[in-house]
Amino acid sequence: MKNYEEQLKVLNNLFLSTQEAIDSLGVSKQCFHSLVARGKIQKIRKGSAVLYYADEIKERKQQQPWLRQKYRPFQDG
Repeated sequence: MKNYEEQLKVLNNLFLSTQEAIDSLGVSKQCFHSLVARGKIQKIRKGSAVLYYADEIKERKQQQPWLRQKYRPFQDG
């Protein structure tokens, strides 16, 4: 059982579900799926499961202020 718990911990550190990724980025579902469709965020499929790389989501979140300033300079913060 311990091995299973360790594997689950590793999985949770490496990957996010769709809802976890949306919540982490603080964007709408429509915006998130647009990012995926345009190849800005990579998805991983295993059967019916769809996961996203946690590191990629964290990196995107760090870039958001810069991207928002670049593409929406008329909007405050």
